[in-house]
Amino acid sequence: MTTASAQVASEKVQLIAALEQSAKHYLEVLTSVPESAAGVKLSDGSWSILQVAEHVAAVEHRMLRAIQSGPEKTSPPNFELDAKIAGAVKNRESKLQSPEMVVPKGRWFTLAECTDVFKQNRAKTLEFVRTAENLRGKSILHPILGEIDGCQVMLVMAAHPERHVGQIEEIKQCAAYKAATT
Repeated sequence: MTTASAQVASEKVQLIAALEQSAKHYLEVLTSVPESAAGVKLSDGSWSILQVAEHVAAVEHRMLRAIQSGPEKTSPPNFELDAKIAGAVKNRESKLQSPEMVVPKGRWFTLAECTDVFKQNRAKTLEFVRTAENLRGKSILHPILGEIDGCQVMLVMAAHPERHVGQIEEIKQCAAYKAATT
């Protein structure tokens, strides 16, 4: 095995582990929420837990489709960006505006549906990583990060549900959630 192919194999192992771990954590938190509390939100302008779950499932689907059909990337990898992605995506101190295509619109009506859709999409994401020949050779134009390669897309996809775990945990601390679960 060449040094380059060993690096690719190592990156895939790390990406798969990150994707599996973030899915596990996200699903643990999401499945702890009863359907009776799915509509709870922190304030009138914020998303409910159901809307958060819909958004996460929609992002998983859209980002996978984007990288599968993304153009070839010819510039060298930006390894410095790799290191920054997880922290930047998980950071809830900076509020971000979601692209319109992944704003909750009532695509699914229950947390169970959102969970199933997310699981199906994450399984497709993992299969894509396992079978892709050159993740660094594909790219997308991310609305916040700019051009990112396939490995970086997977880093974003691993970190994104973790960002929303924080949001769900915040909602679970509010009085409306406590009232909906008693």
